[in-house]
Amino acid sequence: MALAILLSCLAVIYTARVVYFIVGFIREHRRWNNTSTYPTVSVVVPARNEDKNLLRCVEALMTTDYPPDRIEYIFVNDRSTDKTAECLNRLALQYPIRIVHKEVDDNNPNLRGKPGALQYGIDNAGGEIVLMTDADCRVSAGWVRGMVAQFSSPDVGLVSGITGVEGSRLLQQAQMVEWLYTQSMAAGAVGNGTALGCFGNNLAIRRNIFTDLGGYRSIAFSLTEDMALQKAVKNAGYQLRFAIAPSASVLTLPCSHFMEYVKQRHRWVRGGTALGMKAVLFVATSIALWAGVAISAVFEMWILLWCFLFLRLIADSSLVYVASSLTKHRVSPFVIIPSMLFLVLTELFLPVLVLKKKVTWKNQVFRM
Repeated sequence: MALAILLSCLAVIYTARVVYFIVGFIREHRRWNNTSTYPTVSVVVPARNEDKNLLRCVEALMTTDYPPDRIEYIFVNDRSTDKTAECLNRLALQYPIRIVHKEVDDNNPNLRGKPGALQYGIDNAGGEIVLMTDADCRVSAGWVRGMVAQFSSPDVGLVSGITGVEGSRLLQQAQMVEWLYTQSMAAGAVGNGTALGCFGNNLAIRRNIFTDLGGYRSIAFSLTEDMALQKAVKNAGYQLRFAIAPSASVLTLPCSHFMEYVKQRHRWVRGGTALGMKAVLFVATSIALWAGVAISAVFEMWILLWCFLFLRLIADSSLVYVASSLTKHRVSPFVIIPSMLFLVLTELFLPVLVLKKKVTWKNQVFRM
């Protein structure tokens, strides 16, 4: 009897986690604002060794339906070792974009890597709202307008947006499923009044708030600089929003091979440790489910073991399905199921990545 109660509690804990995020995600989706206001905007795009992706990024930005006299585009060449500098200079002759070249490392340890490039770009920005995306991304035509509209309340300090993954192959679609899964929890947390992270390739902040916080110069270095900024804005007392609408979405390129995928997840996991107690609680809910699997196996309760695995599969797939439906990033159910199985296997080696302190990203090595 006691064992049955224990197993039931473990199942309820994991189910409650999924329900919490689904409710928060739907709540945040309902906060979508279509107000047509046009503050001045600066779009900052850091680029490190992105010569092959810059043209598609620039061409997508040129399709945005925001008044051209209210927006500027700033590309930061972040110490690139390929032909990024030449490519940007050439594009600046064809399109209304500004180029700033960051050629040396900063003395401030908080400005290592991408935070330094973003700081350099924002230092050169003049817009009331700063939007950030990456050089390997394509924004939608309504991206700027959709993100800016979420700042209709003066209490909103930072807005995150949904990012999808391009590609139709199985590995690419599996990454789309994982991104939707991760973002559904991030958006769900915002909808429930807290913060668990965001993606820097679809992010916006009021420039005066960024300045008041001291920018990345005053924010402790993090491998997930987007989450660190979100946390700083939240701690300063400002509201967060998550723009859940197709018009405010961004598409990114998938990891091209498995080791690139592992390196990206390594960076995310190491950066996620900064969540502290929130990370502990999140991991604890996952452990609850795996504890149910382990206990069922030890006592040879095979039906219950399969029930726990089925619960994990269905619950997480439901979260992805809700995110897919509301963001219009359609993913076939025939892709979601195998992708979730892949995600479960990935989760099993995440503890190993947490222990590895040396992180390699964009040909840079960071020791945490």
